[in-house]
Amino acid sequence: MAEIPEHRDKLGRLLKLGDCVAYPSYNSLSIGTIKKLNPKMIGVATLGKRASTSNKYPQDLVVVDGPEVTMYLLKMSAKA
Repeated sequence: MAEIPEHRDKLGRLLKLGDCVAYPSYNSLSIGTIKKLNPKMIGVATLGKRASTSNKYPQDLVVVDGPEVTMYLLKMSAKA
């Protein structure tokens, strides 16, 4: 069985599947969830109407959690 790679975000926290992360996307900041852990990069799915998946380097991600993120996720699900 293949070993799951271990990645850490910009602040040194361990990244795992399903984590909510903030990352740069073109000229803005996006919120998404980790969908796949590749050997060098991480597959991230953007939240919202224009849902897309992209690969990002671990050092470009920051894990976000807490009540603010929960409210953002609730707002996004209400719009969809």
